[in-house]
Amino acid sequence: SFNLTDAQTLVAGASGAFGPNGTGGDTQIYGVDLYWKWKSPQHHAGFPFVSWQTEAMLRRFKAGAFAEDADGDGVNEIDLPRETVTDYGFYSQLLYGFRKGWMAGLRGEYVAPTERAGYELTLGSDPNRDSRWRLSPNLTWYPSEYSKLRLQYNYDRRQGLGDDHSVWLQFE
Repeated sequence: SFNLTDAQTLVAGASGAFGPNGTGGDTQIYGVDLYWKWKSPQHHAGFPFVSWQTEAMLRRFKAGAFAEDADGDGVNEIDLPRETVTDYGFYSQLLYGFRKGWMAGLRGEYVAPTERAGYELTLGSDPNRDSRWRLSPNLTWYPSEYSKLRLQYNYDRRQGLGDDHSVWLQFE
């Protein structure tokens, strides 16, 4: 954490998680993040403010081999080799606290698989692993320091699967 000025703060971080997965292989996850906040020198209870947050992640999923003879005829209907699947993604979010208890935000996200050149992954043909992005504007109200109400719209663009629109109302 670094105080750039009396009104600005910058926080940077890195993370990692490593361990076995349900296929008999292991998974590695790496992340880096950055958070910047400006708070007005004339602020009241922290408002107004502007903050920007972003994070990038990389996942390396080592899948174990799997075979299944579902009907018992001695021929495997499913025969998957051992392979490593790598995905990456990031999000970035801008928030504006425009008056005490009120905040407007815009968040963007992107996720994509990474394929090895000249080698088609068995899991690579899964449409749920195709690249996708999301754009989410939101409005949040904090009626007290212990509760919040957020209205959010999501526009999802999924390669090969199309577009989705959703509206969320969150009460905490």
